[in-house]
Amino acid sequence: MTCAIICSSKTGNTEKLAQRARDVLGDAIVDSVADADTVLLGSWTDKGGLDPALSDALAALDGKRVFLFGTCGFGGSQAYYDRVLDRFQSALPEGAEVVGRFMCQGQMPPAVRERYVKMAEQDPKRFGPMIENFDRALGHPDVADLDAFEAALRAAL
Repeated sequence: MTCAIICSSKTGNTEKLAQRARDVLGDAIVDSVADADTVLLGSWTDKGGLDPALSDALAALDGKRVFLFGTCGFGGSQAYYDRVLDRFQSALPEGAEVVGRFMCQGQMPPAVRERYVKMAEQDPKRFGPMIENFDRALGHPDVADLDAFEAALRAAL
């Protein structure tokens, strides 16, 4: 079995998952998607979907086994993660076979919290929960997230 990794990580959160995959898969990792049996496609969540910068790479996934993974600033609910992963999956070519999926929360840059605090001055009911979510996201993906990712990856492969 050979695997290639395609990953877009805006703040380093999704890259932490990709690095765990590299550590776990070791010599099974190849540089070329064409040479891979399975492609691990990872993305940060951009407006609820894949990073648009990945769109050019998607056509090469036709006929490939694909393991989807990613991080998002909002979290706390598997149902939410599943909706995001469904959007990721809908971007794939029809011939791609999704063999596994994983999503976890990722911490956001401090500027995001600062923006929420300013907006909470005008609308505390709406932005108070967003500040709480920001604070919960600090440190993610953490060891438990990485271990869960590894377990999902091993189960899929």
